[in-house]
Amino acid sequence: MIARALRGRDLIGELRLAIKMTIGGTAAWWIASELGAQRPIFAALVPLVAMTGDPFAAVSVSIGRIVGVFAGVGVGVAVTHVDLTSTWRVAVALLAGTLIAIVLKVGERPNLEVPIAALFLLGFAGGSASELGVQRIWETAVGAVVAVVVSTLLWPPDPIRELTRRLDRLRQALAADFAAIAEDLATGSGATADQLDDLREHSLDAVRDVFELDPARRALRLSPLRHPDLPRFEELARRINLGARAARHARSLGRDVADTHLRDEALAAATRHLGDAADRGLRGDDCREALDRAELALVEATEPVVSAQLRQLWADLRAGCVKTADAGTVRGT
Repeated sequence: MIARALRGRDLIGELRLAIKMTIGGTAAWWIASELGAQRPIFAALVPLVAMTGDPFAAVSVSIGRIVGVFAGVGVGVAVTHVDLTSTWRVAVALLAGTLIAIVLKVGERPNLEVPIAALFLLGFAGGSASELGVQRIWETAVGAVVAVVVSTLLWPPDPIRELTRRLDRLRQALAADFAAIAEDLATGSGATADQLDDLREHSLDAVRDVFELDPARRALRLSPLRHPDLPRFEELARRINLGARAARHARSLGRDVADTHLRDEALAAATRHLGDAADRGLRGDDCREALDRAELALVEATEPVVSAQLRQLWADLRAGCVKTADAGTVRGT
């Protein structure tokens, strides 16, 4: 059960994020304390809420969350000026904070740092409201600066590592998909009909990976420590686009096989060879020999629908694999 829950997760990346949060929060607390703050909870809070595990961010810091903390501090300071009981102050802070959180959404979710920061400020209220507000605001600023510096210099986001991991996942999924479809074509078992949801999900995952390429390229360009990885990125981008096209064909091929209930050894052989070609192409190897084998198998096929789908896959793999192989040859010379 534990192994299943951990499968597919980037545990090293998650461990690094935990260490960065610890270092950022501790450093922010220490700096704010040295500057005279008493219990600088907001300085330590910002690195914890602002640092993210986004592998395609320039510094892996959520500016929206930092803004949320500042807004929450402002709400808390304003509420402390209102002559209410503590319960009503909490109610007003939560109402104002949640409304602002909806406006300052992070992604598709409300920015809950706003009401949380407001509650923290009310809980740590002491002294005059004006002194409280000034101290908490500059504490938050210290935490924001520390979060950005630590995220930029300590294990900055590594788009190459994440894209490589996703490409390996896609390659393994495609290998299993093509093998299952080939087995169905060889035996006529009809098992592909039960796998259509998986084929669809693998294709959607591949499309999502393609959509992440632009943010990954931008993160590499903006990161001083990752910028030299741009040439490697372009090669990975070619292979991920190739994988997305292959996944789309696998989805269409699976649907055609499920609809036609075929049993055809020539088509099964062609599917196996094309699966091999896709696997080689996604690894960055030359897949032309596998494509030649697939072409010979397709010559013997007479069924029109699945044959046409396989020939379209062959053409896409031919274009993508040759480009990838040629790029590898240029790098090696």
